[in-house]
Amino acid sequence: MSQYRNILLTIDFSEYDEFVANKARNLAKQLNAKLSIIHILDDIPMPDTPYGTVIPLDEDSSYPMLEAEKAQLKQLADQLAITSTDRWLIWGEPKQEIALFAEREKIDLIIVGSHGRHGLALLLGSTANGVLHHAKCDVLAIRLPD
Repeated sequence: MSQYRNILLTIDFSEYDEFVANKARNLAKQLNAKLSIIHILDDIPMPDTPYGTVIPLDEDSSYPMLEAEKAQLKQLADQLAITSTDRWLIWGEPKQEIALFAEREKIDLIIVGSHGRHGLALLLGSTANGVLHHAKCDVLAIRLPD
């Protein structure tokens, strides 16, 4: 196993975020690696904003849905003691934006939660599967509890 120095935790604001986040934090501690966190906005409409746009976390918007997403990201990042410069909110399609971000920021390891889909659900694709096939670095899929 190579020495990971720059780990990216992906979150989707599901009930499993803390489960995956705790595993990511523990791994980063064991490896003495930097832990960054990212959420891709794909579930709220963003007027006049192209995919791949980084959303400033330190500026207020007049968009309540966006402010709610920022607050969720801040809360989890604060719990994990992730610095404000290592928190990212990007508008776009998750598997693409995560892979592009990881390459741009020289991420060594991406951590994603996975439900371990089978059959048709696997063929249709999940974010974890998409990241695995698009990323140029290692991807660790954390099996989510049933």
